[in-house]
Amino acid sequence: MSKRTREKGSKKRYNWIYFAVAFIVTAICVGTSSYVREGDTVQVGEVAQRRYVALNDAVDEAATEKLKSAAANSIGPMYKNDLTAEENSTRRANEVFQELNRLLADTQDDEMFYMKVRDASLDLPVVLSTRQLTAYEGLNRNERLLFVEDCVATMNQIYSEGIMADTLERAKEAAKEQLMEMEWSTDLKEMSITVVSAALEPNLVLDEEAMEAAREQKRSEVADVLIRQNQKIVDEGEIITQEIYDRLVSLNLVGSVVYENSLYPMIGSLFIITLLFIALLMFFLWGKGQNTMKKDEAKIVFAIYALAVILVRVMSEMPYFTLIPIALFAMLISLLIGRKMAMLLNCFFCIICCFIFNGDVEFLMYALISGSFGALLIRKTETRSLIMPVAVAMAVLNFAIMLAVGVFFRDGYSQELLIAGCWGALMGLISVVIVVGSLPFWEIVFEINTPLRLMDLTNLNNEILRRLMIEAPGTYHHSLVVANLAETAMYEIGGNHALARTGAYYHDIGKLKYPLFFAENQNGYNPHDELTPKSSAKIITEHARAGYELGLEHGLPKVVLNMIQEHHGTSVVKFFYFKALKMYGAENVEENDYRYKGQIPSSRESAVVMLADTIEAAVRSMISAGKTLEEAGEATKGLIKDKLDDGQLNQSGLAIHELEIIRKAFLKVFHGMYHERVSYPKQEEIAEAAKVGSADMSEETEREGMD
Repeated sequence: MSKRTREKGSKKRYNWIYFAVAFIVTAICVGTSSYVREGDTVQVGEVAQRRYVALNDAVDEAATEKLKSAAANSIGPMYKNDLTAEENSTRRANEVFQELNRLLADTQDDEMFYMKVRDASLDLPVVLSTRQLTAYEGLNRNERLLFVEDCVATMNQIYSEGIMADTLERAKEAAKEQLMEMEWSTDLKEMSITVVSAALEPNLVLDEEAMEAAREQKRSEVADVLIRQNQKIVDEGEIITQEIYDRLVSLNLVGSVVYENSLYPMIGSLFIITLLFIALLMFFLWGKGQNTMKKDEAKIVFAIYALAVILVRVMSEMPYFTLIPIALFAMLISLLIGRKMAMLLNCFFCIICCFIFNGDVEFLMYALISGSFGALLIRKTETRSLIMPVAVAMAVLNFAIMLAVGVFFRDGYSQELLIAGCWGALMGLISVVIVVGSLPFWEIVFEINTPLRLMDLTNLNNEILRRLMIEAPGTYHHSLVVANLAETAMYEIGGNHALARTGAYYHDIGKLKYPLFFAENQNGYNPHDELTPKSSAKIITEHARAGYELGLEHGLPKVVLNMIQEHHGTSVVKFFYFKALKMYGAENVEENDYRYKGQIPSSRESAVVMLADTIEAAVRSMISAGKTLEEAGEATKGLIKDKLDDGQLNQSGLAIHELEIIRKAFLKVFHGMYHERVSYPKQEEIAEAAKVGSADMSEETEREGMD
């Protein structure tokens, strides 16, 4: 197994590990957010140790239940007419008189009648006096019927007005008054009062079903008491009353371990983030090399993502979500990886964070828009003078975004919305400062080549570049031209132009070991004339390895060291190879002895530097030999094709159609370098022209005099 194959397998392994760990971190942050949360322990009567605000819109269960209970309790007793009570009372009264009639019919002796009445088992617990029985006995049959009808009629009259349990005594008094007005004897009246009073019972009973239905109706008419997101429940230093405590409990702000709603929302959110991770994985796996990230880039994205998600989770308890520097993630990805990747991952990141906020769409909109602007604007900080304007722009944008989103979702302006916007503006300003200030950390820990670091490396006062300028001026000039070519080409194909320029500056520093053995530094004397082709080729190919070692010694970034190693790939030193073929014959020459021992370009920038290096030397040689720029331009097609056919671009990531774009970008630079200039006259020609001009002026003067 080759070293490159092993590295490729190792890269995939690490990427899978990063991906899995990122998913686990996300699941933990989402699962422990607003669904399951550790609460504070408070008691009624204590002083609140901090300010409590509602995490989202919710119903104040305690206050709502209190209002509903009051509404339900407002329902008074409701009665229904129990017809069986009236029927039973009338029946029992009639049975008393019927029993008396039966006893009178069976007994002839008065004393015996009185004794039987006392011993009789009557339905009503009545005690009738001897006088009352004597008076009743003295009535004939018709009179007894009329007497009973009067008693029953009185009962019916009382029942028609309704008798409740608590009005039973009043009903008996009313019956007594009516019975006393009858035209019977006093003893019979008292007898009727005794019987009727014993027979009366309530006919209006509580209607429990109707009362319960009325209570439920009243409860349903009470609107829920709403608590708005970020609404203050209790402030620090205030006394926690029973009402406040109940509200804190209902909002799940206090307690040991609080489960909000149920596990279903949490399960749903975890399922959705799983789908999001699968979609992101498919995006990278199915990108056919266009969406892949290098091992170092994957490591950086993982680190930034994990830190950002944890930061959002930790700060999710803040009273305003605008206090979270949510745009940090997109800004860092944009600066350290690229703008396109930042825009994509910002959408993914914001959706994930939305679940930490229990699906708050207002937060999602704010984070998505703020992060998108952050990813775009932060690239302008490559120019140091624009850092402060970018920070101010982010502050203004965050304020405007919060106001716009808040007005839409909260149905209007409020002072609370203004405060949230101000916090957002402050965090927008701080985010830019944090991102720019943290760049040295990312550069050191992850060996990231930020635009600012690349600018430092391209400072021509750097030790290696100064040595190159003094000890190998031809190579120095060649490197500057190659840098212009590579930078222009990378602009055209959308690559890292700053990295391409930096790599081009340093690609030939290995020539400092033997500067005079390279044509651009020679001044008439060529030491290769005294060497064999194989020896010359060894010295020439050695400069890639020597440059790598020199760059390593001076602490150049790994990506620049790779470009130094790769700028010739494994190509053949054709001049000395052909020279050897002529001298020794093909059977006596090994092509591998004339090939560079480096590696083929592993990045687009490295490949562009290779092409720029080859084409610059060839075009310069052709122009010096009298060729036109058009002829040299046609020759560049063959040079690029040679590199392609030789397999030097196989690992670069360049697309075939980009090769022509690169070639045309090179020609733009060459046209600027080798454009036709005005031919300036020589000194002798200037003197001759001056003499001719003087003679012409004299003749003109003479003509004027003659005229």
